Amino acid sequence: MSRSFDLELGSWNVRGLRKFVKLKQVMTRLKQYHPKIIFLQETHLLPGETARLRKRWPGKVITCSFSSHARGVAVLVHKSIPLRIQKTVLDPKGRFIIIQGSLLQQDLILVNLYGPNNDDQNFYNNLFLSISSLHGDIIIGGDFNCTLDPELDRSSGSDISHPRSRKIIQQFMVELNLKDIWRVRNPTKKEYSCHSASHNTYSRIDYYLISNTIVSKVKDCLYKSILISDHALILLKYSASDDLRGQTIWRLKSFWLHNPAFLEFVSSNIVDYFRLNTTETTTAVRWEAFKAFIRGQMMGYTKNKSNKQFLQMLELENDIKELELEINTNDSSEAQRKLAILKAKYIALSTNKASAGLIRLKQTYYDQGEKAGKLLAWRIKTQQNEKTINEIIDTNGDKITTPQKINNLFETYYSQLYSSETHITTESFHNFFDHILIPSLSEEAKAELDSPITKKEISHAIDKLKGGKAPGPDGLPLDIYKIFKDKLISPLFDMFMDSFQTGELPTSLRNALIIVLLKPGKPPTKCESYRPISLINSDVKILAKVLALRLEKYLPVLIDPDQNGFIKGRQAFHCVRRVLNIIHAKSEHPDTALLSLDAEKAFDRVEHHYLHEVLSRFSLGNYFSTWVKILYNNSVASVVTNNITSKGFKLARGTRQGCPLSPLLFVLAIEPLAIAIRSNQNILGININNMENKIGLFADDIIVFLSHLDKSLHYLLDIIKTFGSLSGYKINKAKSAILFLKQSDRVNPPIQTPFKVVLDSFTYLGIKITTKIDNLISANYDPVIETVTDSINRWSLLPISMIGRINILKMNVLPKFLYLFQSIPLSPPTHFFAKMKSMLSKFIWNNRRARLRLSLLYLPYERGGLKLPNLQWYYWAAQLSTASYWFTSETQLSWVNTERGNTSHLPLNSYLYSDKPKDLKKSTQNPFVKNTIQVWYEVHKHRDETLLLSQFSPIWGNGHFAPGKSDMGFKIWADKGICKIADLFDKNVLMSFDEVRQKYDIQAKHFFKYLQVRSFIFKSQKSLSLPSLTSVEEISVNHNSKRGLISRFYALIVGGSQVSSENKREAWSEDLKTVISVEEWQGVCLKAQTQSINTHFKLIQFKWLMRTYITPILLNKFNPNTPDMCVKCDMKGTLLHCLWDCRSIQTFWLEVLHTLSCVTGVKLPLCPKLCILGIFPTNCKLSKDDKKITVYCLLQAKHSIAKSWRSVNKPSLQVWLAGLSNSLALEKLTFVSKGKYSTFDRIWSRFLSFLEGKKATEAFLP
Repeated sequence: MSRSFDLELGSWNVRGLRKFVKLKQVMTRLKQYHPKIIFLQETHLLPGETARLRKRWPGKVITCSFSSHARGVAVLVHKSIPLRIQKTVLDPKGRFIIIQGSLLQQDLILVNLYGPNNDDQNFYNNLFLSISSLHGDIIIGGDFNCTLDPELDRSSGSDISHPRSRKIIQQFMVELNLKDIWRVRNPTKKEYSCHSASHNTYSRIDYYLISNTIVSKVKDCLYKSILISDHALILLKYSASDDLRGQTIWRLKSFWLHNPAFLEFVSSNIVDYFRLNTTETTTAVRWEAFKAFIRGQMMGYTKNKSNKQFLQMLELENDIKELELEINTNDSSEAQRKLAILKAKYIALSTNKASAGLIRLKQTYYDQGEKAGKLLAWRIKTQQNEKTINEIIDTNGDKITTPQKINNLFETYYSQLYSSETHITTESFHNFFDHILIPSLSEEAKAELDSPITKKEISHAIDKLKGGKAPGPDGLPLDIYKIFKDKLISPLFDMFMDSFQTGELPTSLRNALIIVLLKPGKPPTKCESYRPISLINSDVKILAKVLALRLEKYLPVLIDPDQNGFIKGRQAFHCVRRVLNIIHAKSEHPDTALLSLDAEKAFDRVEHHYLHEVLSRFSLGNYFSTWVKILYNNSVASVVTNNITSKGFKLARGTRQGCPLSPLLFVLAIEPLAIAIRSNQNILGININNMENKIGLFADDIIVFLSHLDKSLHYLLDIIKTFGSLSGYKINKAKSAILFLKQSDRVNPPIQTPFKVVLDSFTYLGIKITTKIDNLISANYDPVIETVTDSINRWSLLPISMIGRINILKMNVLPKFLYLFQSIPLSPPTHFFAKMKSMLSKFIWNNRRARLRLSLLYLPYERGGLKLPNLQWYYWAAQLSTASYWFTSETQLSWVNTERGNTSHLPLNSYLYSDKPKDLKKSTQNPFVKNTIQVWYEVHKHRDETLLLSQFSPIWGNGHFAPGKSDMGFKIWADKGICKIADLFDKNVLMSFDEVRQKYDIQAKHFFKYLQVRSFIFKSQKSLSLPSLTSVEEISVNHNSKRGLISRFYALIVGGSQVSSENKREAWSEDLKTVISVEEWQGVCLKAQTQSINTHFKLIQFKWLMRTYITPILLNKFNPNTPDMCVKCDMKGTLLHCLWDCRSIQTFWLEVLHTLSCVTGVKLPLCPKLCILGIFPTNCKLSKDDKKITVYCLLQAKHSIAKSWRSVNKPSLQVWLAGLSNSLALEKLTFVSKGKYSTFDRIWSRFLSFLEGKKATEAFLP
């Protein structure tokens, strides 16, 4: 049965939104009245400026702009409104938007109109003809610039303007059966929507014209006061036939977490609650009551703060409205005066509110604007897809469009998905598990995993969890637990212990909200196209993290190396490289295939009974297993769609996506399937180099390697069926793909399978696996290059500095290529690095002439660079990170074993040194080995590290050592364990022949061979010591699968660059007539990027140090007609002159230094080394805090000089102080937001007191 809801529409001529304060005022006022569909006229926004509106409205924004900053209309539709848009008509002159669509079961035509100022009957004639051709009920709203009834609609009682337009409007109102809904409800009332200050007249020219068929559905139509603009906001309350609003879900907004007063309020309430509530109830009940209490306190505090100003503004608006109505009937100068005063008060209050918001926004940009983080990502991202679900097709094929029914469908879908489908018996478990060998932990590990939870673990879990995430149903974000950790750990621990005793978590910890996100490329009309994300409460997330931190330590022991998902030290590239090696090694082998399995909702289908049985079989201990059971016991979820929350339903299966423990539990749950497949003798894998490959996994992404297909597939499907009956696992046969390795088999498959046959390629872990290795590069790189090129073209239009652009490349470009670099062991396309270098250079310099070499920007800060990522160096680093596995773990990684089979049976790390690189590449047919050799030697050459002899150099089979290639005696050595040079050393000392004989059982007649090897060692390195490890070998040998391997190799490669900023140091030394040591220069370069949190200041200092400012002398070189003289005086415009020697600049520096000397009490010398480079004199007596003040103020001074670069006037001390005042306000807010106001006060209080007296300090208090 349908229910009614009131949908409110708003229409407002805002008279321009270009200024941010005005935009903030308009959006704030609109949000006070909660209209869900808004018509805005006269936005004055150009097409490229409409993003500022889109990013401030949660939903659809349709705009229509003019070619200049005039006209412009916009329609805003809230995300909760299921308006299905079928057609949109935009006026090229920026005067109207027509939207044809449907709302629930009703066809609608929405028109936002800004009528012409002149009497243009053709405009209205064409507009109404366009509307009349469409089907649906009509709602036209906007500024018609024309009265319909001059006697009632104009304060003067007459209106001779727009007679033809008026006639056309009235004519079409009759023909289309439209009603002026406000006049219908107020037939004789005089009320106006527009005030003309120049003529001091009022008129009603803003209307809603609606179809007569829906007049009865309108509950209200009213004009609000004329504020902010010279037009009134007109609201229309419209009755529809379903409930859109649903249950409101409260969440604490993140900005309150940076409000010191709010945090102090919360802190005192936490203390008071637990002081007053001690032992009257159980700890679980006390915790539940605490959350309800603190939620209520937070809601009350935030609502009171938010409502206080709103009520002030509402009271003022009501007074204004009363006065306006009084003036409509009885105008007087006194009433006009009172109205002007009230409006001034309203505007002041509104401006203050908007300004406060903008100050917070400026502070955020000041601190984070162009750092690699969320804010920069938000600036460069494309507009998000709409989250509103307008239509779902049900199981009968019917289209469901009402929000409540859509939510009901999702509730049904997920309640069925999470309901158990299996009827498992103990015998069923035994029949499966008793036939496979499940690994188990040592007794010591079991004891540690099974020990009681401690407060220290809870504290560690809180620290490890990331803040800033969406909270669960209780609305309390994790950040609350981080901020008040010391106060909450004890009651949290007590609640956990109580739950363990009772075997059940408190109610709120068992509840979850499921939000759904549309999967890329999936049809939005199907429930299964959406990915469910569980929002669980922070307290239960902390408990899950405690258990996850325990379990993750032991998973590498329990889970076979075939599984690379969610296991510490294992990565996706192992899976991809294994697949590529198998395809290369067994290309054209008959009766051989790779089967990629697509699982249906793998995480969501794990049966809880099965999961508990798996934990028992892995012998994880009763205590740990009990905690997992408690987490899943009686768990309930509700699904949220279109702001409607469904009824709760029980979860009998599934590991919740969003829970830190879930991926680890899933890896355990899927492992028995892998064990069963590996241990089944009837499933025949692909044998390479005496190792059988059967299965590879990355979480639920499974690929099976098969030979003897008829037999193997039969038994494989049987195992999957049996496993699925126990666990809930189910494969989607239509989406699973089989790749026959013999080309003719792909055309005429040797066996019939239910799977899709791969002809050219299939996607595995984000990599397109091609049937021919030769096509691998183009298939993967071309789409990424195209995407990156499009993105860079779009980002190039943004007003972002060079440092911001470099951060964009780090965040958005590098990760895309880095995954390809690591996953594909082949060189990128020809000219790839040159083309990308050119494109990225243009982007960084904003399509202007580059002023510095990219090779300098690649360097670290201390060497004068900006850490610009070098794609070729990252490619080398990624290839080295995989090559490092040639030095460790050879027995565990199947792809290493496969590649070893292509290197004359030498270990891969020895093969690297067994001959010249070109000969090594000739002697192997494996393209991945060839590529690794190429990169290995390129990096060593880049670092100027010789590879004549290595600890890993082989003796037998070494092309550099002639006897090792021909004398079979050295083959005997290899068989006895003397394989490489390092085997002849003991504690870095070359063993004597007797020691070698004793250790390896070598015959005495081999003494000459020993002498040959010793001679070879000495000849290669002019000593008999153990060859030192190269820097690359050092990392490769000692990496132990740790994270950050690529970063370590990259830092090594950067360190090998011979480029430096030495010429800049020498130039400054020469200009300043002083010695600047290398250490001083490195310190200056490093501080330029670390002494300020603001990227703008960082860039100023960088440009000064790198001497990139264009001087008059340089301009003269570009254009001889441009004078090379300083614009402030008649001297030559050198860089030093413009920064220092100019009389005007000297005066400014003296004023700045005098001010700083007064503040710090220490006389600062007029020293260019200090002012320009920030190097303090050796005898400087400034304290650490005073040095911070000085550096910051000098940065602002440099900013002032840069701003007046081409001005004939000198930089102003007042402008410098004003800039300091503004930036310090933002600096202070940054310190406050990070809870470090006391640090700010300690550093800056004296400076502020000096500038403004005692009031200054008070002004900066939080």
